[in-house]
This record gives sequence, C-alpha cells and structure tokens, in this order.
Amino acid sequence: MAAPMFCVDKKPSNFEPYRFTLSAKFEQLAWDELREEPEIREQSLTQLRDWIAKHPYIRKCRTDAVFLLRFLRFRKFSVPQAQAAIERYLAMRQTFPDWFQKLDSTEDSMLETVDDEPMTVVGRDEAGRTLVWIRFGRFNVEKLNPIAIFRYLMIFLEVLLDDEEVQVGGFRVWADYTDSTLKHYGMWGISDLKLLMDAVNRSMPIRIREIHAVKLPKFAVAIANVLLSFATPKFKERISCHSTVLESKSHFDESLWPKQYGGPQDSVELNRALRKLFCEKRDALLALDDMDIDVEHYSSLWNQSGSNNSDIDGGIAGCFRKLNVD
Repeated sequence: MAAPMFCVDKKPSNFEPYRFTLSAKFEQLAWDELREEPEIREQSLTQLRDWIAKHPYIRKCRTDAVFLLRFLRFRKFSVPQAQAAIERYLAMRQTFPDWFQKLDSTEDSMLETVDDEPMTVVGRDEAGRTLVWIRFGRFNVEKLNPIAIFRYLMIFLEVLLDDEEVQVGGFRVWADYTDSTLKHYGMWGISDLKLLMDAVNRSMPIRIREIHAVKLPKFAVAIANVLLSFATPKFKERISCHSTVLESKSHFDESLWPKQYGGPQDSVELNRALRKLFCEKRDALLALDDMDIDVEHYSSLWNQSGSNNSDIDGGIAGCFRKLNVD
C-alpha cells in the first residue's frame, strides 16, 4: 500500500494554510446555511486542532483543514458538536471494523458494483446540492451480502466527503426501488439496519437535505419502518414518498434527469467517472485506518437502544398510507 496521503499525527509541527477555493455561489451558501466566514473558519479549525492535540482518548487523527471542515460544516460550525461528531466517527470506524475498515475501493467486488450502477452522482442543482440517484434493485444480491453493500456505501460517501462543494451543499437522494426483490430486503438483520441508520444519520458527517423514495414494494414497507425507527425526527421529515417515477420527477430540474427518465444525464458516463474516483481515492481511504481512538471509552454509544418500539409503526408506512397504497 502506498504511503498515507494525510498525516495522522495529532500534534504535527505545522499545518498547511487553508485556502477557500470554491465559487462565490458556494461562499454565499456557506454563510447563509452554515454561518461560515473566514474568521470563524480559522478560529474553529484552531480550536479543533488544539482539542485533538490535548484529547486523552484520541491517539491519531487527521488534522488537515478539509477533513476537519467535514465536521464543522456538518454541525454548522458549532465546535462542541463538531468535536462530538469526530469522536463518534472515529469510535464507530474502530468499533465495527468489518463495516468501516480496510475499505479497498479497487477490490473486484466494489468496482463490479460501480459498473452495475446502483448509485450514481448525477450532478448539482441550482442550490448547490449534490444529487445521488439510487437504484436499489441494481445491487447484485446474489454476490453481495449486507456488509458488502454497507462497505460500498461507506466507500461511496468517503470518496465524496473531501469534496468541499459536497460538504457545503449537502446531498439530495433520488431512490428508485423498481426491480428490487424480496432478497434485497430480507437479508438485513435488525442490528444491520440499526448500524446503517446510525452511520448515515449520526456518525458520518453528511448533510442529507432531501430523500425522494419511489416505488418501494409493499413487501419492503415493514423493513423500511424498522430502519426508520432508528432515525431522528428531523431525518424522517426529509423523506418524501412517491408512487411513480413520473410523480417524483417534478421535484428535480429536468437537466438532472437521467436518460432512463427522459433526461440528458448519461449514467454510463457518470459511473465511469465514479469508477475513476474510486481508483484515485484508494490510498486515502485505506489510510483512514491509521487514525486511532480508545474505543473502550466510547462503547456505551452503541449499547443504547436508540429507538422506541412504538416508532416502528411510523416512517415510510405513514407516507404510503397518505398515498392510499394498500
């Protein structure tokens, strides 16, 4: 494996100066939505670096600006909340190594999955949000188990998270469940679903702005309910359910529609670019394993239930009842 691309010394002798290189549009967006401006950014980075250097349980951690900005932007420049997010991210990666470590994005199974096109980065809308188009039925469940699908998702997110436009603008998700089968849902256990939701809702520094779910099969509603029972109320509020692709299309600019939906976006070309990104980011992904935290100190984070059984009746089933889906 190549040498790590980022230093994980918690007390490096110096820090590379940060330079904001995004467009004026994203600069304004960062201020409007995240309260980010140069003085606040520099002060927050300094506070985080000092905190990491003195932290009794963090042994090794990236301290480069782009990495730390993942968490500051995720928590809208609340330094205490960004600190808690860093702790949770580091602890989760080491507590569940089968899911989060040794993320080799050039493994045959991962590159084959890219080629199957289950998740596509379509582009950015006028509000700067990155649109991710998911076709869940294109995950090859004859070859992939839940851990493999989860690892693919983590690789997908990690390769995008050092993109500062993604950090500032966040994600919109367009999830089409057409052609998904019972096996796509039946293989997930309760602990799998809980960890999945914890990762995307709490532990990964991602800003999911909207989720548009299309044509979820009736047999999958129960599984979706269990998944959403582990979600925060704010996360649930961002989900919209649609009976047809046609209905969902009205929520997206036509310039972002894939060719399969009558638009201009070529999923083959887009996923070819994603495959290239997977290959380019391999060493940086594997180097994340060099970070280190005392996981025993944080074991209680995953010993809590984090949900209420009464919540299982809510979630996507409620959305479908509104649509009069039997």
